[in-house]
Amino acid sequence: MAHDVFISHSAKDKPVADAVCATLENGGVRCWIAPRDIVPGTQWGEAIIDAISSSRVMVLVFSSNANESQQIIREVERAVSKGIPVIPFRVEDVDPNKSLEYFISAPHWLDALTPPLEKHLGQLLSTIKLLLSRQGARPEPPSDENAAGASGASQSGSERAYKAPDPRIETIRPLEKKDYSGGRPFLEDKKKVGGLVALVVVLGLAGYLIFGGGDDDKNNGQNQIIPPPTDYYQPPVYTPSPPGPYDNEGNWGAITIAPSGGWGFSTNMSSKQAAEKDAIERCSQFNTGCELKVSFNNCAVYAIAPDGSYGWATNTTVDLARNNAVSECHKYTNDVCSSFIELCSDGSVKNVNEWAAIATADNGQYGAAWNYPTRLQAEKASVDECAKYGPNCQMRISFTDCGAVARSEDGALGWGYYADMSQAVKAAIDECDGRSEKPCSILAQLCADGSERK
Repeated sequence: MAHDVFISHSAKDKPVADAVCATLENGGVRCWIAPRDIVPGTQWGEAIIDAISSSRVMVLVFSSNANESQQIIREVERAVSKGIPVIPFRVEDVDPNKSLEYFISAPHWLDALTPPLEKHLGQLLSTIKLLLSRQGARPEPPSDENAAGASGASQSGSERAYKAPDPRIETIRPLEKKDYSGGRPFLEDKKKVGGLVALVVVLGLAGYLIFGGGDDDKNNGQNQIIPPPTDYYQPPVYTPSPPGPYDNEGNWGAITIAPSGGWGFSTNMSSKQAAEKDAIERCSQFNTGCELKVSFNNCAVYAIAPDGSYGWATNTTVDLARNNAVSECHKYTNDVCSSFIELCSDGSVKNVNEWAAIATADNGQYGAAWNYPTRLQAEKASVDECAKYGPNCQMRISFTDCGAVARSEDGALGWGYYADMSQAVKAAIDECDGRSEKPCSILAQLCADGSERK
């Protein structure tokens, strides 16, 4: 699989390197990291050289451990010789030795010396995405249509003809905003309904869908996508998993997905089969063809790509499952995979990632998009909106929490995202101030669900 970033790190700094990898990939930036991406049977040195050569940016996790590593020096030297930008991510207050200083004294350092690490990881992601956007999109070869399938992923992306992406980010018509808080009014039928009987049927179905199901919990285990009207009830098709020796031990959860993109999930059930049945029923309240994807008694993440490819993974924590699910999805598509549903079986985590994005134009105008199921869809919609107001629109930031973009009087930009809007605004202003001597002010801000929008 093609990647954008090579992560260079000492084996002693693997926890930090894994956190860097998870943050970048969850933000849609494809990474190569050892030993995860070294194919079994491949020579280590050969794999490293090939991976660096096909990268667009190198992130160096810099510490005293990296400073003493001859392998790190060789990797950085290789990247510099190929003209690949090197971003040192300093996690320890040490100066580079002479060998490394020769190669990395010029680039801008990113210091991650003060906790929390997540704040600096967010800045690293923004910096990497800025560098990649300036380089423009690179064409990739089409996926192998004959790739063997594996449980936990779809090959739908591989079955499509590959189209090189527009460097500006291809625009699409914005999707209708989904409402996860309860029933949604039935879509207006713009064709005349023949006969009084048909009219009564349609109104009856609409009334049932509006008032008949759902509660006020935003993440109640089901989405609110209304299927096309039918004149008969279609019960969900459910085949329970074969019984296992531990199916009735602990708490169980399950995730189900419909072909339309609708979903349902279940948590805190007493058995594996009960969790599967409950998730199918929740999904089927508003969708047809719901299919069980995964059942688990720890934590699970379901990742998707805009072309329909997907991957899932289970693990002891959501963070570990997220990294593996995104990587699994990437095996079968050249598109960008993003975490969509994150869940722990005991109900401690219930999260459906809604994406937002902000794009800016040369004349200081912007476009914003929110409440999208994937990062790329939000980014495309933000560029599409921006193009209505100004030229040369470029996507600046995408996020699942709250984000802001600041602009100075001379046109310099800065952006940031945090769970708290005040922190996102401060990060955007600070980054903008670091790029300009002119005063900076907030150009745009919003949260992924559309709140706090200005």
